[in-house]
Amino acid sequence: MRRLWVAAVVAAMALVPPAAAQEKKITLLIWSSTWNGLIKPLAEQFTKETGIAVDIEVQASSMEGLVKVQAMRGKPTADVWFTAQGVAERAASDPGLLAPMPVDKLSNWKDVVEGGTSPTFAAAYYYPFGIVYRPDLVPGGTISSWEELWGPGFENKLALPAPSFFSGRMILVSSLLAGGGIDNVDPGIAKLKAIKKNVAFWFTSDPQARKALAQGEVAVMVTSSSTVKTLADQGVTVKMVSPKPAPIIFEGVTILKGGKEEMAAQFVNYVISQQWQKTITEVWNMGPVNKNVPPAGKFADVLPKPGDSVTFNETTINER
Repeated sequence: MRRLWVAAVVAAMALVPPAAAQEKKITLLIWSSTWNGLIKPLAEQFTKETGIAVDIEVQASSMEGLVKVQAMRGKPTADVWFTAQGVAERAASDPGLLAPMPVDKLSNWKDVVEGGTSPTFAAAYYYPFGIVYRPDLVPGGTISSWEELWGPGFENKLALPAPSFFSGRMILVSSLLAGGGIDNVDPGIAKLKAIKKNVAFWFTSDPQARKALAQGEVAVMVTSSSTVKTLADQGVTVKMVSPKPAPIIFEGVTILKGGKEEMAAQFVNYVISQQWQKTITEVWNMGPVNKNVPPAGKFADVLPKPGDSVTFNETTINER
């Protein structure tokens, strides 16, 4: 009897495929707007060509994503995490969360622009952090500088990102305007207090602020260039200016440790490929990180003038 029982167990085990073969699927931890507006059709193409299905788990922000990733430690429910470069670097300092990028298996890695990669991060796109506005709702129909947002005519008309959003870029811009910088943000904090009368609300979710701008509840939203395309598709006329100092921000992908690193790496290689990068700049109005893909005309129009852009050390930001 015992011999028969053992034989039955062995036979049953033989019918169970290995975990990797059991489910050829990866899950992305991603912003809903990025998934619906850009990645979903690309993921469908990825599945068709590789046989790897793509599911999603939604995050409201990069910082919320970080909290989720930390909670997943050792048993992740996601395999690829879309996030801001600064938040990715913070996660990389926490052992056990991110897998190293298998550079030798990523044929497109060599084509990523300078500053767009790290041992655990690959940029998917870049964008200027600037001012998106409704010409029909601002004084004179145009904005050309950051300082104008502090002036008359903008009372209760601004939607500004909360200090924790965009990795603190609003504080850093204000600090530079006030004579401070990344090592001295006190002048920036004081300057932001002076803009209080012009702020309708501080946002931590792009869709919330975009809706308010579309409906005319605010006239200005400080954000990324993708908002221009999103609102234009809704029939809302907006313009964007990236005045000095104009931060340039990378957002992209990391691979979570969880057993599906090989399939996740295939997805990363697609993200930085010429074909996907062309779609990212033309459809999403973001900057391509593949050196072989030129920025789409509409995106090029919102880039800062030569000498007006600025970058910040993400490690320093995370230490503050």
